[in-house]
Amino acid sequence: MNSSTNPQPASVHIGAHTAVPAAEVVFCQGDRNYTQVHFADRPKLTLSVTLRIIHERLGKEGFLRVSRSALVNKEAIAEYDGQQVILFDGLVLPVARRRRRFVRLTLRGIFSTQTGSMRAGAR
Repeated sequence: MNSSTNPQPASVHIGAHTAVPAAEVVFCQGDRNYTQVHFADRPKLTLSVTLRIIHERLGKEGFLRVSRSALVNKEAIAEYDGQQVILFDGLVLPVARRRRRFVRLTLRGIFSTQTGSMRAGAR
């Protein structure tokens, strides 16, 4: 059979009749039983699914929970300064105090720590 190096499926069922490639999701913002899914090149979707369920569906390897209400695609992170992540589109998302150590350890392999802040490598 054909073995693929991409661990994420081609498209992920995120809610209702919607399936999208996980790579197109930039971040998700949860609000109780609803989640807004933000994309790079299409309008956001509001789903009646919790952020935890969306995180499970998208895959825990490619997405990082930075706070109770925010889930970020690791590929969309441009900078991490210890208190917030900055996405490539300029959006700043605060990292919850209790998640900072986990976020730092998770992003260690992606970012280099040269100037006190963690910046993305050459892309």
